[in-house]
Amino acid sequence: MHDTTPILLGKSDFRILKHHIAHLSADESLSALLLLCELRSAIVVEDEILPENCVRLNSTIKIREWPSNVIREFSIVPPESADLKRKRISFLDPWGAAFIGLSKTEKIEREINGNSRCFEIIDVRPLNTQLN
Repeated sequence: MHDTTPILLGKSDFRILKHHIAHLSADESLSALLLLCELRSAIVVEDEILPENCVRLNSTIKIREWPSNVIREFSIVPPESADLKRKRISFLDPWGAAFIGLSKTEKIEREINGNSRCFEIIDVRPLNTQLN
């Protein structure tokens, strides 16, 4: 599971995430606690060498939840671009924070909205391209 492996981030995403977290109110900071903890141990690399299968800002991901086998697809975006109708979720939302910096085929266990769940990342792509 992902809990022992640090996340992998490009420098530009790292700067954006840190900037947003630094400017949160006390109420908002609770929703970003997971992401803040992950950022502390993140491996930050040049944007050009970040693997394409790594979940970054403006990625669309397809995940499988275990054991239900439910498949979900959504994009992870900055808070100002979030739009649930278009399946665009803020990286400050528990769903967005859970997957940023992970890679395709990675399996994780996360508590989301008070429930512990297991997930596998099935596919990752840039926001405006089609998944396999």
